[in-house]
Amino acid sequence: MAIVFYDGECGLCQRSIQFLYKADKKKQLFFAPLNGMTYRQIYGEIPAAMTSVKLYLDGESFEKSSAVIKLCALLGWPSKIFTLLSIFPKFLRDFFYDQVALQRKRLSCLLLIKDERFLE
Repeated sequence: MAIVFYDGECGLCQRSIQFLYKADKKKQLFFAPLNGMTYRQIYGEIPAAMTSVKLYLDGESFEKSSAVIKLCALLGWPSKIFTLLSIFPKFLRDFFYDQVALQRKRLSCLLLIKDERFLE
């Protein structure tokens, strides 16, 4: 079983989950929020930081860039091409992952078309 844990309050995370949901033609992925009951059942407690995607796959856990690479492999082609990112050291991949994670709430707003109805 493959469960993707994500921040349910993040727009970028929700869009990523929507993409995975549609791209998963084999319907092998399940989805749950990081602060939900499923996460607590598997890991025992809510994570301290909700800034990382986490993949639970057949009893193993993967986080950040490693989770993304595993997900791309599970989806098959053309997403599988992104598994080539594994040639880079994990610390480097995770550095870039963390940079996006730090800006994710701001980035998710950029995806919206803003007009006069959006207030600051």
